[in-house]
Parts: sequence; structure tokens; C-alpha cells
Amino acid sequence: MRYRNPELGEKLAAEYVLGTLRGRARARFEALMRYDPALRSRVTDWEAKLTPLARAGTDIAPPTRVWNALSQRIAGEARKPRWWQSLALWRGLAASGAAFALVLAIVIGVAPEAQPPMSMVAVMNDTQGQPAMTVSWPSMQAVREPYIRIKVTQQHPTMAPGTEWELWMLPPGKDNPVSLGLITTDVDQVMKLTPELASRIEGAWGIAMSIEPKGGSP
Repeated sequence: MRYRNPELGEKLAAEYVLGTLRGRARARFEALMRYDPALRSRVTDWEAKLTPLARAGTDIAPPTRVWNALSQRIAGEARKPRWWQSLALWRGLAASGAAFALVLAIVIGVAPEAQPPMSMVAVMNDTQGQPAMTVSWPSMQAVREPYIRIKVTQQHPTMAPGTEWELWMLPPGKDNPVSLGLITTDVDQVMKLTPELASRIEGAWGIAMSIEPKGGSP
């Protein structure tokens, strides 16, 4: 039975606590927990790890320089409703975008030793508190080909024709945001990073999202 696999059980328990395990998969997992003490124990362990971190965050407003830097990078484009959510690497951050409201909660968990070293996991919740998207990446020194993973757990918001999502890295200091690339409509997608971006992302203080014209920001 695949659910007896320790690595799979650990992964499902983490997704269950994060809220990214949804629908029938979540219902099956809850049914299995009733008869599997090991699964219940894994869920309890993940709750003990993640709940204090989620409560420790302090709501802060995004710095003005972030808005200014994004505006400078997107020069020449008529002002349209945009949205982005800052993902502070070591604290919770709540903010509202202009296109639609999202409340952001970030939870950082240390992966068990048996798991690949996913060092950062960001969870974006909608206004009802339901997970809408996760962004995660491993320690870049631990992988041969650096990447980040984006998982959409709810339906994409309605967007104007000819627009796309663009993912940005927010470097430390006063440096301008750096584009990581465009996000597709796939529910689960992997974005490969160049060596330069991989070396910089681990020092970034956050990540931002914006709605751009087809093809991305000029």
C-alpha cells in the first residue's frame, strides 16, 4: 500500500497541515488517519512545527521603495490594476493587492532528514483563509539544477485577455526587483533558475507578483 511508504506519508502529512491537500485526496487522508497511528503522529509533528511559526508573524506594510522600483521597471505601460504579495522569508506579512485581495501567510519548516531539503515554503491564503498558492524552493547548494516550484491550490483569478502573471525577486537593500519569469496557468509548475538567480534568491528578502501584458514586463 503506497500510503505505508514513510516518505509519502511524511509528504502528505505536511501538505495536510499546510492546507494544500484538498478535495478527495484530503478526504482519503483523513479516513486513513482514523486507522493509522503513524499518520496521525506525523500530522501532530507537523502541527507542532508549523503552528508556532504561523502565529509568530507580524503584519507589516510593504516598503514604498518596492512599489517605486516596480513602477520604474514597468515604464511606458498604462497603469492598470496590479497585484503582488510580498513573501517575507522569516516572518508573516499581510498585504492587499490592487487586482484582488489576498491575505498572505508564510510558514517556514525544516524538512525531515529523509526528505529533499525544501528550505522555503510560502503559502498564500485568500480572504476566506483558504490556501490559494504555494511557492517553494530547496537549498540551492543541494540541487544540481536550481528551481522553484509554484502550486496553485485554487482557481486562477479572472484576468484581462492578453495578460500574464510575472514572478519577481526582491533583493536586499535598494536594488530593483528582479524578474524570475512568467507563471503559466498550470496547477503545479517548476521554474528553472539561472545560476545567477539561484545565487541571489537565497539572499532575497521577499518575492512579488504582478500582472503584466502578454510576454511579460518590457
